[in-house]
Amino acid sequence: MPYPDSREDLERIARENVQRLYAHAAVLLRSASDAEDAAEEALYRLFKRKKPFESEEHCRAWLIKVTVNASLKILRGRKRFTDDPEELKRITKQFEYPEQSELFGAVSGLDSKYKTVIMLYYYEDMSVKEIAGILKISATAVTTRLDRARQQLKEKLEGSSEYGYFKGKTERNNVSDFHGKGYRGLGENKG
Repeated sequence: MPYPDSREDLERIARENVQRLYAHAAVLLRSASDAEDAAEEALYRLFKRKKPFESEEHCRAWLIKVTVNASLKILRGRKRFTDDPEELKRITKQFEYPEQSELFGAVSGLDSKYKTVIMLYYYEDMSVKEIAGILKISATAVTTRLDRARQQLKEKLEGSSEYGYFKGKTERNNVSDFHGKGYRGLGENKG
C-alpha cells in the first residue's frame, strides 16, 4: 500500500519530523532562521510530492535528504560564514541538557562535509552506504569523513567539562538522536 495514504498522515509525519529536520539544518547552517527555511522547504516538498513512499522510513529518509540538500544550497549561496554567538544561543535553547548544547556547538563547528555525515550516521542511524547514496559520494569517502570528524570532535572536547559526557556516550554500542539516549561507538562504522 502506498504511504502516506491521507492528508492526516502527511500532517502527522510533518509534526513528528519537524524538530529532526530543524536540528539537521541547524547543525549545518548555524542559523535558526536558515534552519527553519530548510526544514520548511522539506515539508513544503513533502506536501507537494505526488509519488507515494514505500514506507514511513522511506519518507523520513527522503525528508532528511531534502533538508540536507536545502541546507547545502543555502550554504553555497552565502557570501561568507558568520559565527554569531547570539544565533547559536537561539538554536541551543531547544536542548534539554547543557551537554547537548555543548556537543551541538562542537559538531556544528566542523566543516559541513563532516557535520553532515556525523548527523546522518549518529542522529539518523543511517549506514555508511545510505549516507553515500544521499550525498552521492563513495562509501570509502563517508568512512574517511566519519573518522576525521570523530578525531576533530575528540580534540575539540578533550579536557573540557563535556568530554566525559561525550566519551561515555560515544563508547557505548548504541545509537542516539542527540536527545539523551546515547551514541554509537566512536570507532564503529555500520556498513
